[in-house]
Amino acid sequence: MFNRLKPEDYPALKPYFEKHRYPLCEYSPASIIIWNRCLYEVSWKLDGDLLLIAETDIEPPAARRLLMPVPCPFRDLPPAELAAVARRSRHTRYYYVPQDYFEKHKAGLEEFFTAAEQPGYMDYLYNTGDLASLAGRKYAKKRNLLSQFDKRTAACRKVKVEALTPANNAACLSLLDRWARDPEAGAHLDMLNCERKAIVNGLKHFELLELKGVLVKIDGEIAGFAFGSRLSDGVFVLNFEKALDNIKGLYQFLDRELALRLPPHYSFINKESDLCEPGLAKAKESYYPAFRTKSYTLTLK
Repeated sequence: MFNRLKPEDYPALKPYFEKHRYPLCEYSPASIIIWNRCLYEVSWKLDGDLLLIAETDIEPPAARRLLMPVPCPFRDLPPAELAAVARRSRHTRYYYVPQDYFEKHKAGLEEFFTAAEQPGYMDYLYNTGDLASLAGRKYAKKRNLLSQFDKRTAACRKVKVEALTPANNAACLSLLDRWARDPEAGAHLDMLNCERKAIVNGLKHFELLELKGVLVKIDGEIAGFAFGSRLSDGVFVLNFEKALDNIKGLYQFLDRELALRLPPHYSFINKESDLCEPGLAKAKESYYPAFRTKSYTLTLK
């Protein structure tokens, strides 16, 4: 029987993700918990050495699917076992099947599954050092925006960067409230409401989920924040980044400050997917990802 996922389950789930090799952001256990009950209900159970995680859409029709099973210790699952696990758990579909797994096992998967690329769920990964330094000609526009930010704030404004902690993270919600009152944000309010719920989940359980982040204050008022979670030993997932749009260069400043403050073992930052939004895709491409990784669905034949 599957169990409804709770934040308190994080310590039980964490060992299964310690050495996994799935590069998609959906395999951060903190991310799974943060987004639970926003768009879908998450449940989990153990099946031998496997952790099984299932999503059920909240809005009807309430479609169900599995994520890729996470073995402990980690091993590569052959397609036949993947099919057997789905049948045993009474599911017919897998979501978030990483591109490298799909390409490696494509021939074997065809025997058991119908596969399809998952539109909008290709993750963008960046070298942390690139985002921290913004060195080279390709980042000239980003450095120009940073320069504009520095000039605007140098004359009469004090800029302070703080590590995000439970002691100061309530200020992040006040920034969301200010953004929600912006008439120009109206087209995004439905997603903002869902995001707000996920952000609240993250801030409420910040220590438990071992999240890390930064906030930026200008003249003592919060102007932006960013926080995320561990995906693997070398990859950090940037789950949320919010800043006031009317301060030019603030997003670039926030990006850089987060990258500068991450522990050194995080060689890459996963900025998640673009959800098929052209503007979001353009913004992600503007930072020159080190690589992208696609996501696939598998449906039992």
